[in-house]
Formats: sequence, C-alpha cells, structure tokens
Amino acid sequence: MQERDARASTGDTKWVFLDDKILEGKEAVCEWMKTAYAEPPVFMVENLIAEDDFVIAIGKIKTKNEDGEMILSSYCDVWKLRNGKLAELKAFVIENEL
Repeated sequence: MQERDARASTGDTKWVFLDDKILEGKEAVCEWMKTAYAEPPVFMVENLIAEDDFVIAIGKIKTKNEDGEMILSSYCDVWKLRNGKLAELKAFVIENEL
C-alpha cells in the first residue's frame, strides 16, 4: 500500500472483493498490493458519489496480469469511512475486452 493510502485507512480496514477474496487489516492490504499492484493501476473514474460515511467510485481500471498484459476492467468501489478514514471496501470488478 502506498504511504498515503496506509495513512488514509483504519488499522482494522476490511476489503471485500466480491467473488474473490477478503483482506482484513492494513498489513494484509499492504501485502496484497505489493503483488497485485506491482505496477500502479490506472483508474478512470466516471462517477464519484458521496453521502454520509459512504463514497462510491464507478469507472474503469487498467492493470497488468501475471503475463504482463494490460487488462481493462469495469469497477464499482463502495467505501465506508470511519472518523474520516477508509474502514471498509466492497469492490465489484468485471474484466472487459481491450
């Protein structure tokens, strides 16, 4: 996890990637990001919606797979904040054709 992301998350942050994995705690997220985002992803945010303690981001994300090929996916991230920090994420990601 990049330094700024780590500071923006609660220590007990929970990330749920639907139909994939659940990461619990800042350390688990940091370890996952080292491999999943060895090269920083490119986010293209199409909509950003905020209300109360929730922020929803909808858009596209470009990442590299294990073979170094670019993958384009559509995503919807639903963030729950606590005391101004990222406490929970529910991520919906669908791979698209490039």
